[in-house]
Amino acid sequence: MNYWDKKVIREQLDKRLAFLKDFASSGMPQQGWIKAIREALGLSASQLGIKTGIDQSRISRLENAEKTGDLKLSSLQKIAKGLNMKFVYGFVPEDTLEAMVREQAKRIALKRLKTLDNTMRLEKQALSNEEQKKALGDMIEKIAIDNLKDFWDE
Repeated sequence: MNYWDKKVIREQLDKRLAFLKDFASSGMPQQGWIKAIREALGLSASQLGIKTGIDQSRISRLENAEKTGDLKLSSLQKIAKGLNMKFVYGFVPEDTLEAMVREQAKRIALKRLKTLDNTMRLEKQALSNEEQKKALGDMIEKIAIDNLKDFWDE
């Protein structure tokens, strides 16, 4: 897949993920989603256990495990099914995927530009600030497009 295809995919994913940022920033309820939803519906742990086919004592353990992040996705899926809900999970980037790629390309370009600038200074051909800005912009674009195998290694 070439750069332009990946760029379109990143942009489409960025659009789909954008609406999740507000949701993700609100965080999980203090008691966890399972207990919060169970209590909001007026279900006891025993009643939830019957709906999900999970023993009541295990429901309590799952509620505690959720708060510590020690819960399997399969358990969450089973509880959601018992509640007649859909279980979803995902990743919400701090920035856009495109911005993440550009930032990584910029880190690589800055390293290369530093080496290039040092070499050119030794040869008394240092770049001006304006030339450095243009070179940096060009390098970022080229690095992003080149789709280097070690792009995320640096």
